[in-house]
Amino acid sequence: MQFVDYAIVVVFMLVVFTAGTWLGKSVKDVQGYYNAGKNLPWWAVMISIVAAETSVLTFLSIPGLAFISDLSFLQVCLGYILGRFLVSFVLLPMYVRGNVISVYESIREKGGITMQRVMSITFMFTRLLADGVRLFAVAIPLSMISGLSYGASIWIMGIVTVVYTWFGGIRSVVWMDVVQWIIYITAAFFTLGIAYNLLPEPGAIFATMAEAGKFKMFTFSLDMSNYSILSGLLGGAILSMASHGTDQLIVQRVLSCKNLADSKKAMIGSGFVVFFQFALFLIIGLLIYAVWNGATLAQAGLTKSDEVFTLFIINQLPPVIKGITVAGIFAAAMSTLSGSLSALSSSTTMDIIKPLFKLDVSQERLFRISRFVTLIWGIIMVGGASLFKNMNNPLVEVGLSIASFTYGAMLGMFILTRFFKKADVWQYVVTFFTTLFAMILVIQGTSIHWTWYTIIGLIVSVITEQVLVRIFGVKTA
Repeated sequence: MQFVDYAIVVVFMLVVFTAGTWLGKSVKDVQGYYNAGKNLPWWAVMISIVAAETSVLTFLSIPGLAFISDLSFLQVCLGYILGRFLVSFVLLPMYVRGNVISVYESIREKGGITMQRVMSITFMFTRLLADGVRLFAVAIPLSMISGLSYGASIWIMGIVTVVYTWFGGIRSVVWMDVVQWIIYITAAFFTLGIAYNLLPEPGAIFATMAEAGKFKMFTFSLDMSNYSILSGLLGGAILSMASHGTDQLIVQRVLSCKNLADSKKAMIGSGFVVFFQFALFLIIGLLIYAVWNGATLAQAGLTKSDEVFTLFIINQLPPVIKGITVAGIFAAAMSTLSGSLSALSSSTTMDIIKPLFKLDVSQERLFRISRFVTLIWGIIMVGGASLFKNMNNPLVEVGLSIASFTYGAMLGMFILTRFFKKADVWQYVVTFFTTLFAMILVIQGTSIHWTWYTIIGLIVSVITEQVLVRIFGVKTA
């Protein structure tokens, strides 16, 4: 990188930091801090959802995934669209009617405060690990560009993110997401054009890649150890239903819309935008594979597929565009992690801390607690990111696997409390932890692909609870 590139990165991060802080100046209470007074436009929330779930991992890991394989991941993206329709018509009405800040508050009616806390704590654990992967993903280009270690890179990004989040509320998070999404999508199109222009004979190269199976998208197979159209549609739909219907990171954004109709628009629209985005970055990965003449990771001097796109940025992109691209990675990471910290803070405050005070706590005090909790979670998350420095699998798959481990049990609780008769609290608790234990056995003892984890967890959850109800009955009135 040249001086102009470093200058662009520094200036852009400072501008985003300043703008995000300024947008949060008017936040004076918990409602404003966590749902922006429910007056955000649906299209901004839609883009924010996309940025929150895919920005960093998409930028870094998806091109590498296509580099070492093909376009099979798009089968999962089709399932993502289907899952968002299910969330919009099955779960969102319940949340909007309940006027909740934390999605886990909606569990309390049937599951009681016990299940609300169990679900919230599970979300915190899952989000800590999944976003630890995201923070580590950002450390990859920062380390490769600056020469700093992964650990030092993680702490630099972590400190910037924590400070930014402490000042801003969900309003600043959403609007910064919109700006940064435009930046990194623009950078992606620049990269796409540059990579294509580096190909000496595109037609012949594409023909060779087609023969090698690099354009393969659909796999019609019952094999549960890899991507297939069945695992993509079913697994992707159930995973999306869980991630976008039970994860506070996403639901918090959707509940910031003006009404239910706008929430549905934001949710469903995000599915189509995500499909387009994944396709764009997968194609970039294929073009990099072609530019490097089909080199393996080892031949390219790399150890992780997540380093492919970063190396291409460093070696192939011209000045200014290189700086804009790298700035887009960092800025998107700041926004994504900021939203995660806000979600962790809201869940901790509303599900764990507030019930302890019952009615004996002022809004002003709760607001101060919220900011303090945000700071604590930031410190914890930075430490958690360090756990992934020895990972060699594509980070996007690692992140989705972590989430899929708990999503089945969490979605099961929402389905049981939404569509089934009320059971005893202990039956919900036993069901939840039985499902988590079953998922440990599935993940550790089988070769089943991660796309099946959530649907397996959901099935185990519903069956377990119904068996307990039929054996022991229900004592709760």
